[in-house]
Amino acid sequence: MPNPDAHPVSRTAIAAAHMLEKLEPGPLAELRRMDISAGAAGFWRLAAQHPATINDKSLKDWMTIVRILAILTPKGDPAERKLLHDPKRRLGAVLCDGGNPNWPNSNPLRPVLSEQRLARLMATKGKQRRVLLRRAVSAISRTRQPDSGVNVADIAWTLLDSDIGRTGRSIAEHYYRRLDRAERNQQTNQEGAKE
Repeated sequence: MPNPDAHPVSRTAIAAAHMLEKLEPGPLAELRRMDISAGAAGFWRLAAQHPATINDKSLKDWMTIVRILAILTPKGDPAERKLLHDPKRRLGAVLCDGGNPNWPNSNPLRPVLSEQRLARLMATKGKQRRVLLRRAVSAISRTRQPDSGVNVADIAWTLLDSDIGRTGRSIAEHYYRRLDRAERNQQTNQEGAKE
């Protein structure tokens, strides 16, 4: 994936996250339910501000990206929301730990998004990838800690990168690094308990 902060796609995704953090509950809920064939007022406002990035060619992908970010944005008073974008919390890691940096907190060690669902997501493209990514994010929205963000540029690139192999490798790399770290920590804790 290109440099997460320098590319217009990344900057637009970050701008979308900042816009969503400030939205009142009603317009935010409208974006969560947004039909990607029609859009919603908040989306069209963002599209007007980023016409070079959000264009006819990528419209459905951007509608899906904004809908996904709206699903991840905490409900309630905008003044109490934490930042959604965290460049250090890569999408693959969040798909593994469900947006909970303290994961795992129980045995057995199970990623929030199963390895089979991850493999299906990585192997798809186009409309099917939009559907699978939205479902994966809906699953992690139930476990994500409100003060734990996600690299929103990763979400955008998952749908917009024409090289799905590169995107899949990046997601898998961060997913399995997070899983491996949790497994090693769990093994260390078990060995410490035996002593």
